[in-house]
Amino acid sequence: MVNRVQGSPMNRQSSSYFPTFENIWHSQKWPKISGSARIICRLLIVSALLAAGTWLVYSTGGTGYAYPYVILVPVLLSAVWFGSSGAVLSSVMGGLLLGPLMPLDVSTSTYQSTENWLARTAFFLLIGVFSTGLFQSLRLANKRHMQALEIDQKTGLRTQAALSRDLERLLRRVRPGNTPSSAILLLRMQDLWEILQSMGAETAEQVVKNLANRISQNIKISHQVYRFSKSELAILFYVASQEDVDSQKEVSSVFEIAQRIGEEETTVNGIPLRVQIVAGSYLIRENDQNKEIVLNRARTGLSVAIENNVPYRRYDPMFDQKTAERVQLIARVRDGLENQEFQLFYQPKICLKTGQHVGSEALLRWFNHEKKMVMPGLFMPKVESTTLIDPVTRFVIARACDNIRSQNLMPVSVNFAINNLMNLSLIDDLGRMVSSYGANPESLEIEITEGALIRDPTQAKAAVRRLRDQGFKVSLDDFGTGYSSFQYLTNLPLSGLKIDRAFVIDLETSADARTIMESMISMAKALKLEVTVEGIETEEQRKIVTELGADVAQGFHYSRPLALHEYQKWVKDRSQRL
Repeated sequence: MVNRVQGSPMNRQSSSYFPTFENIWHSQKWPKISGSARIICRLLIVSALLAAGTWLVYSTGGTGYAYPYVILVPVLLSAVWFGSSGAVLSSVMGGLLLGPLMPLDVSTSTYQSTENWLARTAFFLLIGVFSTGLFQSLRLANKRHMQALEIDQKTGLRTQAALSRDLERLLRRVRPGNTPSSAILLLRMQDLWEILQSMGAETAEQVVKNLANRISQNIKISHQVYRFSKSELAILFYVASQEDVDSQKEVSSVFEIAQRIGEEETTVNGIPLRVQIVAGSYLIRENDQNKEIVLNRARTGLSVAIENNVPYRRYDPMFDQKTAERVQLIARVRDGLENQEFQLFYQPKICLKTGQHVGSEALLRWFNHEKKMVMPGLFMPKVESTTLIDPVTRFVIARACDNIRSQNLMPVSVNFAINNLMNLSLIDDLGRMVSSYGANPESLEIEITEGALIRDPTQAKAAVRRLRDQGFKVSLDDFGTGYSSFQYLTNLPLSGLKIDRAFVIDLETSADARTIMESMISMAKALKLEVTVEGIETEEQRKIVTELGADVAQGFHYSRPLALHEYQKWVKDRSQRL
């Protein structure tokens, strides 16, 4: 990729330790007028104002009236545009124009004394020089203010404010045609928060500074690195290719450099550290005029990458449509709860030793106002990360308890999101809620995820203990897919664990898969936990997990999730067969 900077090469010895775009994106009030033409225009304006002021004084009767001081307007403009020399020259010119040849009173042809116009000229000079000093002080104060806004004091990196300014200038200079001209890459340091918590803010800031410095040193094209937020960097750079495909490759290559640098160890205070990088990008085009839209599109790419658990995504217009649809969908969740659009479906659980039906898992289903089912994957991940998860979970518990009492259901398990487990109000209300529906805590099992254990192990343990003290069973859901260790399991007062379906898929064909399954079941048994295996789809899988010692199974081999009336019919038919 070629360097596209015109003029002098990028200066790596600038005030920042990064290359700058100042040679490209310098401040211009009139971007299409050259420097010399701008000076000429300003001189003409000052001259015109001096002439206009002189004419106004003469036409209104002479210097004996109030209008002589309009000459201060070009004097002040000269102080702003040309500094002290311009202010002095303009003051002298104004003093002479209103001096010996300008009458004191035009109607009587009375001329002013020499002392009079010299004193006026001296006054103009004083105002001009004073104004020059004042404007220079204002410029310096503004420069210091802009530096404080645009330079991160802890890392020396340019800030989001500087990025906004540079983007605004860049968008005025994109080349004609709807072809890529520049690109922005937004990087997030995923594990910086852990470094901050464990090693302190100073170490985290040093990690950010080192990472940005090393990324900048390894990118060989014109670019600028910015501190976009506490855990995010932005890279603004030119692309050389005219075609979309080649331009996207250039952007990907910049990300690969950043990713590689993040994976390399950096030593801070004698401790080797590395950072996981996730990024989103956007190619800037000729029709892009709004800097906020450019930033939002790069942010959208980053959000999609994080959501899909991949390291990098470039912006696609389809992302906006999907995001808008999802936002609208989430906004309708509360209305859906009020309008009774949500239902519970039940997937049966089977005792592997006896083959008897022993309970079910309650799964939330949403049928919108058109009676069409909204797939859980479209709304539940977002709901779980917002405060909406509280009313949704309370609805699930209330409906499950009502069905347990009114339909005499066997024990039902419900899922708790991370935010549910961190919500002490919900934990403390649970026993009262269940009792208010005439159900017993023993009839409701709470399934928690491994993510809650990682987020706050201490609070998760306290929450599980409160649930157990109220009489609820608590099991660990999707076991094996997260980060749970044997130490976590021994410290938590769990009643069971559920092995994820990912460990079931290869049981019939892989000895390694059977060995892993046997190890997990044995570990759970050693801890006196009831073992449930989900995702059983064949008779052979059922036989294998039974032989390995699992207690309970659920999956399509027995039944898909069923609406309440279908579930009751399934239970009745199965009891008749057995």
